[in-house]
Amino acid sequence: MDVKYAVPALDRAHAVLGLLSEEPYQWKLSDLSRELGISKSTLYSLLQTMERLQWINRDSNETYAIGKSVGDFGSAYFRQFDLIEEFRRLAKPVMRRLQESIQLARLDGSDVLYLAKVEAPSPVQMVSGPGVRVPAHSTGLGKSLMSDMSAEQVRLLLPEEQLPKRTAHTIDNREQFIRELEQVHLDGYALDEQEGVMGFCCVSAPIRRRNEIVAAVSCSLPLYNWETGKEEALREIRSLAAELSSR
Repeated sequence: MDVKYAVPALDRAHAVLGLLSEEPYQWKLSDLSRELGISKSTLYSLLQTMERLQWINRDSNETYAIGKSVGDFGSAYFRQFDLIEEFRRLAKPVMRRLQESIQLARLDGSDVLYLAKVEAPSPVQMVSGPGVRVPAHSTGLGKSLMSDMSAEQVRLLLPEEQLPKRTAHTIDNREQFIRELEQVHLDGYALDEQEGVMGFCCVSAPIRRRNEIVAAVSCSLPLYNWETGKEEALREIRSLAAELSSR
């Protein structure tokens, strides 16, 4: 990783959290300043911000410990692995019925990040799998993952009016993409007709936990199977998303 892009305040916050995780309610501002080599004035502002964000707590003795937000982040980190295991178990019978690959992904900035894939035995496969990233606006998964966003949120995430095309069918206009998301929100599912990869189409649906979209599932079909397989794939994927949402 290129350190020239490092953010010093985050490095300092990371160091503070490291100490507090080992010894909660043992460190005062002056102790942290001395141990970490950070001036008291700089550290005071940092601790105030971290406390406001609930990254840390401060007790009546002016000592600090890890806060609620960090606990929430940790729980979310481990829940994603639970979701992946649930997905693998529940997606396998769906893949067998459809004989097409099933994907799980989440939103990472303006990209779709693939988390897991249950691969069909078909010799024709779309290149996707854990760790692969693609621009969200060019996939059914991205549409599902962004379908609860307001127009303003989309514009903040995609600051350029002109969006990069991955194929001749990719939506390359941000306002058109926003209108597409509004329709996906109403429908509860998204379609991708050769927008990400030529020769492949997909159906996708969002997974919600506590009424928030946390991930999405999709099924990719080769173009020659699209018209005959689309409706069945849509039923299966919506059912899979609903089952994963209810757990």
